Amino acid sequence: MDQRAIERQAVIRTLIDSDALTLEQARAAFRALLDVTASAQTGPDVTSYGYGMDLPREVVDAEYQGREAVGYDLDGTLLDALRPASA
Repeated sequence: MDQRAIERQAVIRTLIDSDALTLEQARAAFRALLDVTASAQTGPDVTSYGYGMDLPREVVDAEYQGREAVGYDLDGTLLDALRPASA
């Protein structure tokens, strides 16, 4: 992870722990995150990669698989965090 990502995550963690965070802000953040994971799982528009022209199919497929995996991982993490703990 690069320095910018580390700093960005530190700020996010601080904001999450802040008393100023409202329930509506948290809900909006979760909804926005779901939009990102849905987009990742949809995959790239292969025409933007020059599919069949500039980049080999393997490169485009690898990009799609990587994005899809991240989307699944994020969705799973959100589900685990949001589900009530079983007694």
